Amino acid sequence: MTVMTSAAQLLSAHRIVVKIGSALIADGETGHIRGPWLETMIEDVVRFFARGQQVIIVTSGAVAAGSYHFNDSDSPLKNEERKAAAAIGQVRLMLAFERSLKRFGFGLGQLLLTGEDLRNRHRRINMWSTVRRILQVGALPVINENDTTATTETCVGDNDQLAAHVAELLQADILILLSNIDGLFTEDPHNNPSARLITKVQRITPRIEAMATHSHSRHSSGGMLTKLMAARITMNAGCNMIIAKGTRSYPLSAIENGGPSTWFVPSTSDRADCDICADNVSQA
Repeated sequence: MTVMTSAAQLLSAHRIVVKIGSALIADGETGHIRGPWLETMIEDVVRFFARGQQVIIVTSGAVAAGSYHFNDSDSPLKNEERKAAAAIGQVRLMLAFERSLKRFGFGLGQLLLTGEDLRNRHRRINMWSTVRRILQVGALPVINENDTTATTETCVGDNDQLAAHVAELLQADILILLSNIDGLFTEDPHNNPSARLITKVQRITPRIEAMATHSHSRHSSGGMLTKLMAARITMNAGCNMIIAKGTRSYPLSAIENGGPSTWFVPSTSDRADCDICADNVSQA
């Protein structure tokens, strides 16, 4: 996919959902919010708003932001500690977003969801109505899973899939998953430096699934496998999805300017394109 095509798709998108990974927004050891990075992210969002586009954020990081209250950093948090950390960290996250948005005259609207909210028709309608009104008054909708009350039966599981369901429900044109990796590689690039970046995927086949690996982050529940699960949801809904590295400043501008990424493009009927086109495989 060329730089011009990437830019054109983002420019033409009316509604964009952006998911922020936990490691991008909060330091997993100290719980500190990465303020300077968030400032550049918000500048990107404001620029999109100025073009008449709608942006909805799905953010992780509440547990990481609240984990500094618990001293044992060598072992995973217990369930009750994780819920408490999420409650504390969610406040810190929203304060950071509010401070950044206030500089540009924008407000903030928070939605905390569970799987029940996504499965229940009336709750889905209420969610969409709320998001629409938040956007209409010049505020940014920021969504996270309600980790403090979610149970095994009601949780979504990870924010990659939450973001995909939100994109599906809101009929978004593009879902952007900002992570700590450039996209989908033929192998884990941390283990094999010669792994190649896949720049375009039109079908998720067993060959594609074999490239995914789980995340080993203490606070993150995602990984490439959950991103492929998110891609299935969005592609079935006719929505494009992008995986891109979000650690750089102005992460959305980087994508728009042709930075490394993997685009998941819903196939149109009768197309016989392969799941990985040879001319869309580049060296990492």
